[in-house]
Amino acid sequence: MMANEIKKTSYWDEYAKWYRLWREHNSYHEPIKEILLNFVSSGTKVLDIGAGDGVLSFPLIEKGCYVTALEPSWMMQNYLHEKARKYGFQVKIDSRRFEDLNVFELGQYDIALACNSLHLTEVGIESALCKIFDSGIKSVFLVTEKVFSFDEISLLFPNYKLYFNYSYLCESSFAYHSLDEVFEHWQFKYKRELFSWERDKLLKSLSYEKEHFWLRDFTFVNIFYWRRLK
Repeated sequence: MMANEIKKTSYWDEYAKWYRLWREHNSYHEPIKEILLNFVSSGTKVLDIGAGDGVLSFPLIEKGCYVTALEPSWMMQNYLHEKARKYGFQVKIDSRRFEDLNVFELGQYDIALACNSLHLTEVGIESALCKIFDSGIKSVFLVTEKVFSFDEISLLFPNYKLYFNYSYLCESSFAYHSLDEVFEHWQFKYKRELFSWERDKLLKSLSYEKEHFWLRDFTFVNIFYWRRLK
């Protein structure tokens, strides 16, 4: 059920508050920013697929890139506008889903950026990548925690060379302000009240530091950068 729900825009409208909580208490995207900025320059046209609150869009705009934030969730769009006002940036938001873009539109950009978003499309990560490569776009920057058919993609698109690939273990912890917040979050994830044993298990998993209840988590992050051969 959750695998289907998480692909719906309505899910992210509701989940946005928890995404924001997660974002405010970890540095998950810092290594990604550092690597990404090496592959763009002022004037680069970027499509940020599933831009979220603009965590990667705004560093790109600051560098002088022309960024289109593809973000169908209206709550995430609100966060994008909020951040834009805070930083004094202008951000172009496209509220369509990735599935609604045609191949020609994708090909108008210099680089397609997708950070943990392609597996959330209706077609899945492999088919979404094929659509991007079919567009003839100059380059693709993919961040994913998911395993996908890398060798198959490489065989299908020999005109794209993988210039960079990096995998690392990254902290992806949640920090909560109260126990009520912990239970509320997990009840949202399960779409029901928690069983007593689930509440007990959560309590045993928590640590208390810096006036927050921490649920520690670590994940492997994979970064790929392809460039079209001339």
